[in-house]
Amino acid sequence: MSKHTSDNLRIKRKHLLWLKDAKGLSQSSIDKAAASIAAYDKWLKGKDYRAFHSERARAFKRHLQSLHNNRTGAPLSAATINGVLRDVMKFLDWMADQPGYKSRISRADIAYLTPDRKSEQARRGTLWKPHPSLEQVSHLLSVMPVETVIQRRDRALIAFLFLTGSREGAAITVLLRHVDLANKCVQFDGRSVDTKFGKSFTTSFFPFGDDVEQILRDWIKELRQNHLFSDTDPLFPKTKVAVGPSRRFEAVGIAHEPWAGPSSAASIFKQAFVSAGLPPFSPHRVRDAIAELARHHCRTPEDYKAWSQNIGHDDVMTTFNSYGSVSPGRQVELMARFRRRGPLSDDDQVIER
Repeated sequence: MSKHTSDNLRIKRKHLLWLKDAKGLSQSSIDKAAASIAAYDKWLKGKDYRAFHSERARAFKRHLQSLHNNRTGAPLSAATINGVLRDVMKFLDWMADQPGYKSRISRADIAYLTPDRKSEQARRGTLWKPHPSLEQVSHLLSVMPVETVIQRRDRALIAFLFLTGSREGAAITVLLRHVDLANKCVQFDGRSVDTKFGKSFTTSFFPFGDDVEQILRDWIKELRQNHLFSDTDPLFPKTKVAVGPSRRFEAVGIAHEPWAGPSSAASIFKQAFVSAGLPPFSPHRVRDAIAELARHHCRTPEDYKAWSQNIGHDDVMTTFNSYGSVSPGRQVELMARFRRRGPLSDDDQVIER
């Protein structure tokens, strides 16, 4: 191993430890940063990190723009490219303060890695995103098959995501003891549930209907009575795989263990919509559907604040900015109403204030 390679490995390991212990980032965030630095490493081909300059930065940006997705063959998206660039910039910016590197790496040169404004603005934009309507959610849950325990688990998972607005990573780490059916709520305990930033909060069921709640109730009853699950077992256990009658590995039921990661839950969610003849919505769109549902139930600032807290947001503006965009059709409808109504009178304005 060359000295440059050894030095690169040492400083990279030190940076990842810094992200974990000094910045307190989650393991998934650290893995993402490590993957971005690995992409930079692969392009460098063993060159020393310290030999960084503006032309190297520009060449790396061109290299990323020439890459293609290994699975689809399509060019890397602007979001993917910009994510790598941001991670590498943070790494170099941190190195610029380290002994042996601070005199070699210029922050003016690091700035050449800055993503272009157009694609970065698009990433930060709050445009309305297509998401499942209430009618589509109801249709999906009514047509999902329930013959096997795996199918019933999958339907209960989707019902749970809409009832709580949970991210799939949190949903798969919820234990039976976290669900309070009597009070129709879930305790997202950040000490054991994989919530964002390890935050703890309580979520009451969103009003998607008694039939959706009943799906979750029936699933929990089945887990406790038929499969002898206890409070410390996962609400959504992983699939148990064993050699079946065909002498091949196949799904034979559920295990008393949670999924290792959220990718399986996300795939189940998308495939369920496709199988029901609907667009392949991702679990990220659940919260958009919940934000739209607020329009049918919230009237006062206190209503919206409670709705936002129920998602796990401290600031109601987080809910509006991230998930509260108005659809183009609704925007046109509202503007037409404004034109018909005309300007507010002086009395109306006093009331508004």
